[in-house]
Amino acid sequence: MTRVKVKYIKISSYLKLCVGAGVSIGGLDGAIRFLLLLVMGQLRASEAMLFSMQVEGWTAGILHVLSVPLLYGLGAALFGVVSYFPFMYYLKCKKGLVIEGVFEGEHCEDIPK
Repeated sequence: MTRVKVKYIKISSYLKLCVGAGVSIGGLDGAIRFLLLLVMGQLRASEAMLFSMQVEGWTAGILHVLSVPLLYGLGAALFGVVSYFPFMYYLKCKKGLVIEGVFEGEHCEDIPK
């Protein structure tokens, strides 16, 4: 593992992190809700709207599994846009943020191990 101090992050990279986290938690939430519907036997009673059509049952459950990560991703993108400048101010006040991980890229050799 390598420790790196982040002093500045581009808004595009910040949005990638936010949206990636949002889609991940949305996928987990959608899968858990789908499994709970299966366990409780309520999948037949679930409904969803697909454009102007109303779908029920398994199709509605699968639509929920697919749509929840997209909605979480959109919410995370909005969160990223709103929170970027306060986060940059936080980085400036704290003189950076130390993160730890495995990094790749063109300047990877410059990072002390």
